[in-house]
Amino acid sequence: MKMLTRTTALTTAAALLTAPAIALAAAPAHADGPEKHAQGAVGGGRYDINIEKENGFDVGVDLEGIPASSTWKLVVKHDGKRVSTQTANSRLDDGRHEVDFRDVRSKNTKGKDSFTVKISRVDGAGSVTRTLTFAS
Repeated sequence: MKMLTRTTALTTAAALLTAPAIALAAAPAHADGPEKHAQGAVGGGRYDINIEKENGFDVGVDLEGIPASSTWKLVVKHDGKRVSTQTANSRLDDGRHEVDFRDVRSKNTKGKDSFTVKISRVDGAGSVTRTLTFAS
């Protein structure tokens, strides 16, 4: 009886350890295609850059926790060519000041695709430049 209890315990433990791995393997792949992300600190707040490849590229940049009434500029270059310049003022959302830059699109080019994203505070200190590259 003692041997049966030990065997049952070991089998149960193995099943519990394996279940998360099986669940992860069974999860569907991201259907929208490859994505690149970058995040960090800028001008007293945080930035999050998201570039998604699907029928071309969509670029989104979010700034959170930035100073009230601050003004920000976004410049996006794809393979060295400027594809977007936007300027926006922070707005209050859920108790935090933020800026959301959207509607930046660029066509897929032959070979690798390199994006340089520059975020700068217009009315104060704070600037960051990040480069994200997609393999061909």
